[in-house]
Amino acid sequence: MIRLNYLKKMSLLIITILLFNTSWAQEEEQSTYILITNVNVWDGTSDKTQKADILIENNKIKEVGSSVKAPKGSITIDGKGGYLTPGLIDMHTHIMLNGPDAFYSGSQHYDSYTIGAWAYRDMNMLMDQGFTSIRDIAGNSLGIAKARVNGVIEGPRIWSSGPAFSSTGGHGDAGPWNQLPGETNQPHELMNLGVADGKDEIIKHARWNFRHGAAFAKIMAGGGVASEFDPLEIIEYTQEEMETIVSICNDNKTYATIHAYRDDAINRAIDAGVKCVEHGFLMSEETVKRMADEGIWLSLQGYVSTVQFAAAAQVPWFSPEQVRKATQVNQGAKQMIEWARKHKLKIISGGDMFAENTPIAIKNLTVEKTLGFENWEIMQHATYNAGQVLAMSGPARNPYREGPIGVIEAGAYADILIWEKSPLEDIDNLEIKGNIKLMVQDGKVLKNTL
Repeated sequence: MIRLNYLKKMSLLIITILLFNTSWAQEEEQSTYILITNVNVWDGTSDKTQKADILIENNKIKEVGSSVKAPKGSITIDGKGGYLTPGLIDMHTHIMLNGPDAFYSGSQHYDSYTIGAWAYRDMNMLMDQGFTSIRDIAGNSLGIAKARVNGVIEGPRIWSSGPAFSSTGGHGDAGPWNQLPGETNQPHELMNLGVADGKDEIIKHARWNFRHGAAFAKIMAGGGVASEFDPLEIIEYTQEEMETIVSICNDNKTYATIHAYRDDAINRAIDAGVKCVEHGFLMSEETVKRMADEGIWLSLQGYVSTVQFAAAAQVPWFSPEQVRKATQVNQGAKQMIEWARKHKLKIISGGDMFAENTPIAIKNLTVEKTLGFENWEIMQHATYNAGQVLAMSGPARNPYREGPIGVIEAGAYADILIWEKSPLEDIDNLEIKGNIKLMVQDGKVLKNTL
């Protein structure tokens, strides 16, 4: 009898514990909701806004429509007639290449801790401008991207290429002129820049990048402005070498993009299977048309090419050769962009690095009005179009694969901005300090001055 009572008591205790744990688990799993009302919504795809409500469940958009009903206990935010858009996405930035002459000796003036702190500062500057996501394209931001995914640090979402692929003497060769074969230097030791020649080195470099979480690959296919040893006219990699990089990308279900300006490097890379071209300002109309016909993306740096390179001699650390190269790019840029518009090339946008850190990211968008683009097209370059390219990292290498990004629709990540003055009416409104009244990232309200 005593044993029976004991068993009954133990059974009741176990049931109570189970019920408590089940209740606690249900409470922990309850969704959180935010309802945004009284806003003019631009979804990232059209040329106009519409009145709508937005319901956010956890970190995704649940519903977009009129008179949306929110569950009990939801947070309601009155948008006060503002203009709601997706968070902006900068598709060509370098948070790890900091300071003047960062591509070369500048990165040798600081250790890795300082470079990381500088990168974090720049991430916050980008967020202040409305960039809730970035594609970091050449630079060892792989650890920072991992920390961002794991919630260790805050800032824009990061899709990182890791160190780009460069041949010896190419756009990513940051060693001093008198460096001997086999010697290293700080940019390479930090893996901010990489040099790989031949199939074996390339395969090892690619697999190292993907082992550390790279979302895609960046290939230095032709010469660059900010580098010492590579005239714009050269091609850096053989056909076989480029095909090797693309092959490893295909194995990882992702894509490769290239740094290049001229037809020969660009066409060789397209033949090898790359999906995106960064810059391209000296290519012919024939190559632009080929890119349009084959669905190759163009990553546009309009501010650097048409504004800063128009005054290349004023860049303090440019040598006469770098001034020559920058001027050459500037002279070809507007014509190439005109052809890109004519042939309806698929375009994304990114600020690059030739200024006092990241304020040029937003100017890279506003300058596009001088290049013939409509306001809604400019915004699309940094939202919906950008999201399409980010998704090309595929199921294996996309760090944010649970939904679309850069668009306002059910199932998309809840990265949302509300502007007091509409960038769809005047793209210069992007630059007005304090114009962002609400910022939501991943379903969390980071700023609300409504």
